[in-house]
Amino acid sequence: MRISTFLSSACWVSSVLAAFDLNRAGAALKAPAGDSFASVSGTFTVPNLSGTNRLSIWVGLGDSLEQTYVLGGGILFNRTYSSWAAFFPGQATDTTSQVPVANGNQITVTVTAQASGGTVTIENKTQNRRATQTIAAPAGADPSALTAADWWVQAYQVVPGELVKTPSYGTVSFTSCTTTTKSGTSVPISNAGRYEIQGTSGQMYSSTTVSGTGVSVRRTG
Repeated sequence: MRISTFLSSACWVSSVLAAFDLNRAGAALKAPAGDSFASVSGTFTVPNLSGTNRLSIWVGLGDSLEQTYVLGGGILFNRTYSSWAAFFPGQATDTTSQVPVANGNQITVTVTAQASGGTVTIENKTQNRRATQTIAAPAGADPSALTAADWWVQAYQVVPGELVKTPSYGTVSFTSCTTTTKSGTSVPISNAGRYEIQGTSGQMYSSTTVSGTGVSVRRTG
């Protein structure tokens, strides 16, 4: 499994407005000028998913808001649930054997940048299962220059660039959203910019809310 199928390009706008993407909704937080992120975390409850449409819910750190390189992890639904960790564009590690996932489970993801890569910790608090993956940075990536923190609900693409639908996930709320920069400061989640899923016809498929306590993504359309 390659995490590249999760990602698509999107533009950055201020936190007052929203950016629009073909397959992901959530929030991206930019580090202060001259600084970068050392860690990010978030907690969510796995929605009750069914059918053949695919979905990933994840937390990560990117080298820019365009996200050429991304260190992150979370869960994937593709008829069944799984958990994963990766440093894109490297190969993802399937952590399901260590951290199984079921609907209604509470999941916490913590991503930490290190000198030569980073760690991704996925914890299923409901099942009391936890795994930490240490991942080397892919060629060209600089783990000390991860300037975007992300919380995503994303339609999973088998073919990069394909238009895909999300399953009915209701509302996914990321709570306990925290970040720490290399300089040791915490950037408020309320400063994050919203992303919405918008189809090629202009129809909206998500409604994202960013507050001082977290990010909420509601499926619409």
